[in-house]
Amino acid sequence: MNTEQSIYELLGRPCRNFNILASTVIIDPLDGREKLVLSNFAAGQTGNLILVDTVTGEGESIPLPGDSGAWGLVNWNNKKLVVGTCPQHAYLHCLDLSSRTWAEPLSDPGEKYFWKMTLGSDGNVYGGTWPGCSLLRYDPVTHTLENMGRASDNPKNQYSRPVDGSLPGYILLAGGYDEPFLKAFHIESRTFRDFGTPGFVVREVTEEFICTAKDGQLEFYDPRTFEQLPDDGLGEKLKTIETTLPNGKRHRAIELANGRFAGVRGQDIYLIDSLDETPKLMRIPVEAPATGIHTLVSDAEGRLWGSCGFGQTIFRLDVEDRSEWNSSSVCDAGGEVYGMVFLEGKLFMSSYVGGDHIVYDPSKPWDQLNNANPKTLRSVSPEFVRPEGRSVLGPDGAIWTGWSANYGTYGGALSRIDPQTLEVECWKSPIPNEQQVSGLAADSRYLYFTTNGGASGLPYKDVPCYFGVWEPGKGLVFEHRFESAERTGKAIVAFDAKVFVRAGADIRIFDPAALRFVDSIATGADCSWMVQVDSRTLAAFCGRKLLLIDSGSAAVLREIALPGHVGAAAATPAGDLAFAVEEAVYRITADIIEGIRS
Repeated sequence: MNTEQSIYELLGRPCRNFNILASTVIIDPLDGREKLVLSNFAAGQTGNLILVDTVTGEGESIPLPGDSGAWGLVNWNNKKLVVGTCPQHAYLHCLDLSSRTWAEPLSDPGEKYFWKMTLGSDGNVYGGTWPGCSLLRYDPVTHTLENMGRASDNPKNQYSRPVDGSLPGYILLAGGYDEPFLKAFHIESRTFRDFGTPGFVVREVTEEFICTAKDGQLEFYDPRTFEQLPDDGLGEKLKTIETTLPNGKRHRAIELANGRFAGVRGQDIYLIDSLDETPKLMRIPVEAPATGIHTLVSDAEGRLWGSCGFGQTIFRLDVEDRSEWNSSSVCDAGGEVYGMVFLEGKLFMSSYVGGDHIVYDPSKPWDQLNNANPKTLRSVSPEFVRPEGRSVLGPDGAIWTGWSANYGTYGGALSRIDPQTLEVECWKSPIPNEQQVSGLAADSRYLYFTTNGGASGLPYKDVPCYFGVWEPGKGLVFEHRFESAERTGKAIVAFDAKVFVRAGADIRIFDPAALRFVDSIATGADCSWMVQVDSRTLAAFCGRKLLLIDSGSAAVLREIALPGHVGAAAATPAGDLAFAVEEAVYRITADIIEGIRS
């Protein structure tokens, strides 16, 4: 009998990209040269800081002591870099620039994210958090971290971001998302006070005004009294540091010394002498790390394609020669690609956070900068931002995607791309239950989807989950409410005569002809992913094990121990099964699967 080690093989670590969450500028005490500092998030791995010489363009990479990356980044007097990490630990890291050594990491119990940090007028560094909605203060002299308290009395508010320390004596911060707020924290008294309009964030602070903004609207406040001011031309005094990219779009630049500027766009940076200069984009000048894989698919030739867990890029792996290719950003918005479907040689994608639909033709030159290839289609934002249900090829030959609602909102939707016209349609709340679409599958007649209480910016709503059957051109034809313990996810697969649905620690089996659930398989652990390997075999990834299941009898053919939790999987046209554990891609060949069946 084959051992687990001989059943699957490592194909490689093909997903390599940057995801720059923050930047600052320093004068490096090591050589006296100006450096652009980039904070890179490496999904599923350990993040790093990248120091780029603003004259030579040469780069230096410094790994973080822990966590995947950092939104928080502050230059403390060109002596230290203060870093606030995410998504697991909300570490406070401090790098001594002269020695390139890290101080002992600090953290606050229960916090996962530091959001953007700011330098206060008292010389300390402040940062907002998730999920505690707190304001934390770091003293770089004593290397101590202190919690200033929750920024909101609403227990459903989990986010405190962003923060601004430009006003002497105060830290200004916004947050939500259940109930938006805008507050001023008085440093000396350690108290919060409301000001301004909730939902607005601080854009700029001067001696004359505090400017807050939301969706292009501006409001102004007196920096001494916090009383609202009339505009009276104040908007014309706002500082705008932008340049024009080669595609004609405006881009926010970073001010350097001697009137020069820098910028970051996805995998690229630029260094220019003035804002009138058209930037020449160049790749970030250090090696991109291998990063966690979010989605995995196969094309008609059996090559594997996938997306990064955070960073809006895709990759390709040729399993024959093990060659790799990684893209630049697939669209202008940040986030990551969830849905990936090949149809007639084109790759259709859906991505967070812009609610974007994207189509890419691998046979043509890459030109995302001009929205030519890949091309971004109609978005479902701002109402829906996260394609939690991924994407499938529907029975009508169109590309369908399941969505989760905007931040601070429970709800979901289905969208459809016509592959010929590239027109996009959207159906809100396919089951009117204020739940996101968490999983999506299709056969030759129906679409099948699950919903649950997940949301962006809000706690999971512990409510009964649903299963729906949708007929293109007609709409919802069947719905089923699960028991409270039967939580759904993205694991759902449709064969010709059966649909397999993860519900809690079981796989429920649905008969589409009878429109009812007829059986179940106990898995012992929640399934993170399921794949139809061939017409007879279902692969269910549950915890750290793989269950190969006969789709006809629902019998478990083999239980296989895996090297870790599987975040994505796909079958090739030849019947091979590929799966990703963090950044690594493994394969079980079709002959091994057939051997297990026999």
